[in-house]
Amino acid sequence: MGFGGEQDFEKNNMLKVLSDVESYANDLQNPKLAYWLGIAWRNFTGWHIRGGERKEYLDKAVTYFDKAFELSRNTLPIQLPLEQRHNSEYLDQIDIAGELGHMLVDEAPIRDLDRAEKVLQFVFDNTEEYEPCLCSYAELFYKRGDYLKSAEIGLNISDRCAKSPEWKDDPPPAPLGIVGSAYRALAKLAKKEGKTNEAIQLFQKMRDLKVASDNDLKILERLQSEQ
Repeated sequence: MGFGGEQDFEKNNMLKVLSDVESYANDLQNPKLAYWLGIAWRNFTGWHIRGGERKEYLDKAVTYFDKAFELSRNTLPIQLPLEQRHNSEYLDQIDIAGELGHMLVDEAPIRDLDRAEKVLQFVFDNTEEYEPCLCSYAELFYKRGDYLKSAEIGLNISDRCAKSPEWKDDPPPAPLGIVGSAYRALAKLAKKEGKTNEAIQLFQKMRDLKVASDNDLKILERLQSEQ
């Protein structure tokens, strides 16, 4: 069997297994089963589906994450203790909301920023820890053009990383990367509108946070020389 044939076999086999599981889950009342069906459909889409067909299968994943989140509200803790988090043996409401919110921001065929905001705000408000899905919360505001809010959220989750026993020794670059993108957009807008001092301050913030590109630094230097 060639490589393409193997891929088709894996795709069809996984699709059959998922369809069989769904046939036994019509009256789904278990949040963990709903969650793992959401994960399975999400992974199936990522591994096997391309182009315009993706929406159909991404919708399936979102439907199961929605159901899992609904069922979890009265059956699962909001957030587990640190030693049980991000462990496939355990599940909490924040895990489910994070997967749902991330998909609604990051997956263009099913993007729904208003819906995602409610879900990710739940995560943001109910933990003081860094959760990777919170990067999608900051990106949500960036996609809307609310760059100040995006930067505010990005700085908040960067601070969470710095204080987190799980993340402080190896902080992820994504939160400050989002802050840099938001400040860059604001700086370019200020520059375009002739607000040179404001643009300089924003480029300086990027430099101080070590998220400025070489081009950002060149623009900063040029703006300062024109003062």
